[in-house]
Amino acid sequence: MNVDQRLLRLARQPYADKHTQSIWMQIYDRLGEAVESGLLPEGSRLPGEDDLASMFGVTRVTLRRALSLLQHEGRLVSRKGVGVFVRSISVRYEVRETEAFNMALNGADSRMDALSLVRKPASADAAEALGLKSGEEVTEVRFIQHAQSTPYYYAVKEFPVSVMPEFARDYEKTGSILGAYAAAGIESYLRTETRITGDFATEEEADLLHISRQAPVLRSRSVNEDNTGRAIEYNRGCWPMLSVELVFNNKTPFA
Repeated sequence: MNVDQRLLRLARQPYADKHTQSIWMQIYDRLGEAVESGLLPEGSRLPGEDDLASMFGVTRVTLRRALSLLQHEGRLVSRKGVGVFVRSISVRYEVRETEAFNMALNGADSRMDALSLVRKPASADAAEALGLKSGEEVTEVRFIQHAQSTPYYYAVKEFPVSVMPEFARDYEKTGSILGAYAAAGIESYLRTETRITGDFATEEEADLLHISRQAPVLRSRSVNEDNTGRAIEYNRGCWPMLSVELVFNNKTPFA
């Protein structure tokens, strides 16, 4: 059974009294349940707006309200000039003290691309986390990570120039952060703090992650130290909330 046939079965179900629940909310519920149950597979393309409205026997305005909320939640994603798709990839990270987020990916073919690499004064948050004075410089690298061609993680990393003055050269030469660490004499590191918060996507994040503006996201802030206790990296990350599961692997007993 293809996607159109599955949607047609959903659309043919009788609506409840609209005074009990609005029609667009009933469509939202049906499509949302179909996404969560796998009835509509990850990555599948929905029919065009006219066809979908016809299936459900509603106007495009009514249909758009349901689709807009699903896109806002991140369960559907609209690609300009292409159509509306079921959000692809549910990524699981095992967050460990000694592994970068991108090193802990399970079950998906992953690629991380650097969007920019610049030397600049540290952000206020990074300066505080890294113990830098106001105006001290960092090498800032912005990354986007894909799984099976779907962008799902955007990160901004700041590395203190005082610790790794040739980070840009070493990163470009080795092609990895761990390679740049090693070139600077840092053989191991420890993630000393990770904070996770919920938020909504900015315009830039939405464009990079192919989600709707103001869609819910998870934000992470973490600090890495070398084996001497020296802070070497401040990381800010962003994921579409409904596309990732974070598993914290921590065997340290409670006091």
